[in-house]
Amino acid sequence: MTEFSQKGVYLCDCQGRLSRAVPIDAIRLFLEERQSGLKVVVGDKFCEPRVLSGLVQEHGLQPTVVGACSQFEPRLHLWQEPERASVDPYSIRIVDLLREISSSYSPTDLTGRIKLLLWAQLARQATFTGVPQQALKVQFGRPHGEISRRQLFDMLVPRYQVVPYVQREKCVGTERCRLCRENCPSGAIVAKDGGVQIDKKECHGCGSCAALCLHQSISYPNFSLDQLEREMEGLLCDIGSLEPRILALACQSCRSSPNNAEVDPLGYSPNMLLLEMPCLDMISFWLLLRAFDLGAQGVAFISNKENCRLGRKPEKWPGRVQFVQALLQRWDIEPGRIGAFEVGDLKGKLTQFLRQIEELPPTPLRSFEPATLVVGNLALPELIVSVDRKLEPARTEAISAGAVPFGKVQLDSSQCTACGLCALDCPTGALKFLSDEGSCRLLFEHRLCLGCGQCMEACPERCLHLENTLEIDRLCRAAEAIFESRLARCQECGASVAPKAMIDKLRTRIAAGQGLTSHLEVCPACRAKAMSRAAANMIGV
Repeated sequence: MTEFSQKGVYLCDCQGRLSRAVPIDAIRLFLEERQSGLKVVVGDKFCEPRVLSGLVQEHGLQPTVVGACSQFEPRLHLWQEPERASVDPYSIRIVDLLREISSSYSPTDLTGRIKLLLWAQLARQATFTGVPQQALKVQFGRPHGEISRRQLFDMLVPRYQVVPYVQREKCVGTERCRLCRENCPSGAIVAKDGGVQIDKKECHGCGSCAALCLHQSISYPNFSLDQLEREMEGLLCDIGSLEPRILALACQSCRSSPNNAEVDPLGYSPNMLLLEMPCLDMISFWLLLRAFDLGAQGVAFISNKENCRLGRKPEKWPGRVQFVQALLQRWDIEPGRIGAFEVGDLKGKLTQFLRQIEELPPTPLRSFEPATLVVGNLALPELIVSVDRKLEPARTEAISAGAVPFGKVQLDSSQCTACGLCALDCPTGALKFLSDEGSCRLLFEHRLCLGCGQCMEACPERCLHLENTLEIDRLCRAAEAIFESRLARCQECGASVAPKAMIDKLRTRIAAGQGLTSHLEVCPACRAKAMSRAAANMIGV
């Protein structure tokens, strides 16, 4: 957690433009009163070298959030002064205040927005733990349209891009889980020494692996689930009167405006607030549903397919939207509260979406406190159950729309041999194989099943069937036995040999080939003794 007594918020007045538009002192007092121990420093001309570092040395506070303009961030990475002033450019969240005051919002709405944006970044930084070296990738800038000589010079200076990396101690290994490797659109995740690692040269930083990893072994230092949730919580908190509160989930390429950096392409309404992502494929089911649980009245997905900085088109999020819309419909929340838009086609359609949300009554979730959950992919079942209990829906049917992140395993008991290989290959433990002195059981827990299909591939008898569906009433149930078999005992000593289902299957197959089956119900130790006796008789010992 960030210790705010040693951190500060730095606001750039941009040569008086900010103070002429909003009351800076009121914003400063608001932040310092809301966060104990926080200090807010107001300065000017942060775009010029040595200005920020001078303020840092003067006040002895490392910047955690900086309110400046769009020109500040690239220069922060180019200057050598951050290193001399012990300023880590990757640990600073920047709010483009000049972009905000260039909008047509009223002074009241503008002040409320700036408070929300600054507070949301402070909330996000409370969970920031730093960027390790293995998460930094060297890159050079790419031109967007016509550029100046100064911009060309800046592009020639290398910068670091923060990308995900694997925490090996949390990874369950390649033998049990391969979801990240199979779903990486760049093919950047490779197996190594029983685990996985990310090839930084191939990684585009989309973050889809971090959103998918079940055990949170893939860390994205600047876009962790904790950070995104805290920022979203800050944007949706009860500050001001910007209602209905709408989140705009947008990829980073949507913010590029090379012709006029001071114009916000998303600035259609003061109550629509941006949550920026590296790529929309990083948006998880949990994050989208959590937005409504925290009080969002609408969510707009905004993509830039034709100018994607990652060089690819998002593929995962449309199916996730369909699934969450099906959940909303179950809870009598209008599925139209989620909309998808392309940057080149925002005008008109986004305005219509905003008006549609404004005409709707508040969602029933506004009457309840948000659920208290541990952030992570395995918290999705708890979040769904929490919302379901709050709203007590009349609908009880299973949900199968979209990319359902749950599976229901069914088993043909006439074919199963209770070998347990399916449980060994289950990455979440949704399938468990248990045995005691007299029997063995295969257990299935719906809340843990992702519907990945690895169990079906591992089954030698092809007796498993997987259906991607969600039955909410089963999310609260303990693991249920879907197959059970007695353990066959050795005819000589009585020790456990193998599941009776496996013995019966082998006996049937061997008998069909005119083979002997008497040895099947003999344990390895007794079988070895019998073979030794037979060998001794043959040589006359």
